[in-house]
Amino acid sequence: MRKKTYVLCLCLLVISCSVNKNEKQESDESISLALQHEKDGASLSEDVGVVAALEFYKAQEQTDTTTINTATRLVASHYWWTGEKAKAYEIMERYLAEYPNDEKCRYTFLNFLVLDSDYNKMEHYLMQRMATHDSIRSFRKLHELAVVKFYNGDTDGAIAYYKEAFSRVKDAEDSTLMWRLALPAYSDILSSAGDQRRAIAIRKMVLEHDRGNNPTEEALSYASLAWYHLQLKDFSTARRYVELAQSTKDDIFDKDLSRAGYLQVVKLLLDYAETSSVDVKEWGLFVNGLGDKAIVAQKITDAKREANWRLEEKNMQLMIERQKEQTLFFALAFIMLLALMGLLFWLRNRKSKLVEKEDEIDTLRKLLSESSDTTVDNKNDRFFKRILLQQLGIIRLATSNPTSANLALLKRMKEISNQEVDVDSLLNWNDLYQMIDYIYDGFYTSLFNRFGTMLNEKEIQLCCLLKANFTTKEISVVTQQSVRTVYQRKSTIRQILQMPEAEDIATYLSL
Repeated sequence: MRKKTYVLCLCLLVISCSVNKNEKQESDESISLALQHEKDGASLSEDVGVVAALEFYKAQEQTDTTTINTATRLVASHYWWTGEKAKAYEIMERYLAEYPNDEKCRYTFLNFLVLDSDYNKMEHYLMQRMATHDSIRSFRKLHELAVVKFYNGDTDGAIAYYKEAFSRVKDAEDSTLMWRLALPAYSDILSSAGDQRRAIAIRKMVLEHDRGNNPTEEALSYASLAWYHLQLKDFSTARRYVELAQSTKDDIFDKDLSRAGYLQVVKLLLDYAETSSVDVKEWGLFVNGLGDKAIVAQKITDAKREANWRLEEKNMQLMIERQKEQTLFFALAFIMLLALMGLLFWLRNRKSKLVEKEDEIDTLRKLLSESSDTTVDNKNDRFFKRILLQQLGIIRLATSNPTSANLALLKRMKEISNQEVDVDSLLNWNDLYQMIDYIYDGFYTSLFNRFGTMLNEKEIQLCCLLKANFTTKEISVVTQQSVRTVYQRKSTIRQILQMPEAEDIATYLSL
């Protein structure tokens, strides 16, 4: 039984591990696909698998914090792309309250707020974060707040935050951010506030930093300087910077709609300021060029999307095939498990029956031995047992073949124990009753006269065998009844005769 339980537990463990492995593989694939979409700037609206992946990893006993954090961000992004923005923001805000230093999630959150033009909510988040999580007012946080203040119409607040931010540049990362974003934005804010001279000075610093290293940013600085001088009505200087921007710009500049459009607007306004007219043809060519570039970009995007779709379709087919194989594996494993359980059950029953039959054969051997043993004190019992065994055909075989290992004797004993022969057809109870009366002083006749109407034939036979000192096991074998049935009949007899449960039946009936 213990072996059967062990095998069953082992099979269940294998199936459980296989199912868990399958779920983990699907979860990892969903997260990987969503990460790729995030990296490509594509929509995560169809990445529904990340929701189940997050639940899977949360349910594991050994918590994988890194994967859970990544999946949480992807789930929030999925909801944002599907239009459930309130739910997306709720997930991000709750997560960032617990993990305020997760820059990837913070960037995603702020990026979505920018795309939704929700600068008020962005300002509230940044101010709250600085008050609760940032013990030091870092350069990056102050830069972000300055930009948000400007977009919310608080130009003075933006300038104040930038003044504080520039005093907090601490490392190379802060320096890179300052030159790439902060100083250009600060100069534009100063220009918007009317301080063109300071805006020009700061932008020239940025220009010197980028000159010869970054043609895209260098051209943008020239365009900005042209705009600042245009505000001062210094048209000749503005024209010179426009020409420098056009001669410096590269393909990256032209492909960026915001930069290319900015330069074109500055040029058109400068043309109008100088000549009071605008070259519509040049503007039309610019717009058409943007349209052509957009068409090309869309075709490239469509081609990539189609390639991704085909790849996803192939992956889906592979996944379906894998699931079919896994389903077949689980079905076969289940069938094998049932077959194994059935085999173990059959072997256990067979072993139990074999032990039982061997025990019954031993009982017959013992009866045979007692019937022939002259040292037994009770000669009457020995004589009756010998008569009964003679009727069963055992005495005759034992006499003609005295060897204990005789095959014929063993076969006869097995036939009796396996109930292959009907002992009722072999035993002549009328003769046996007479023998009981002869040996035990009329026991059967007395029993029948007193209780013949109360006891049935099987119960009377049982009483006779008990009188001959047959044990319960011996009675079970020679009458082809189970031991349990013999016990039940003995209990019934006691109830009928109103005997105490512990009193011997044969002794009681002999009184």
